[in-house]
Amino acid sequence: MRQLSSSLSSRSKWGRFLIIVSGLLVLAAVRLMEDGLSWRLVIEACGMIAFFWVMDMVFSSDLADEVQDCGDHLMVRRGEVTERIPLTNLRSVEVDPDGEVMTLHFVRSTAFGRKIAFNPVASLRLNPFREHPLVEDLMNRAHAARL
Repeated sequence: MRQLSSSLSSRSKWGRFLIIVSGLLVLAAVRLMEDGLSWRLVIEACGMIAFFWVMDMVFSSDLADEVQDCGDHLMVRRGEVTERIPLTNLRSVEVDPDGEVMTLHFVRSTAFGRKIAFNPVASLRLNPFREHPLVEDLMNRAHAARL
């Protein structure tokens, strides 16, 4: 088995939220020192934390926690759901321009839908326009599995 997803995938989902909350706490502390404690400050801080938590969940909830290459199939886990997806079901693979998110598109729907996104393992690419090495490898193996 080979790990395709970054080991930091599940932690990165909470990392962004924790950075935002930390920033908001610092701002609240500064305002608390200047103006003192008020209900308006507490309500504003809670509202901002709730807003950023919802936004973070909307944008990162579809990321898989773990993707493993098991030869003829992929094991994908997101939260409590784990599914074995044969390579014959893989239609296409795409990577966003900065290489942070890889998306697998499937022929038939899975427990995660027709596509799943994840943070891939880092690869040493001196040429940023060169395709991620996992894309070609997965597509070649998926094509060979269908034959």
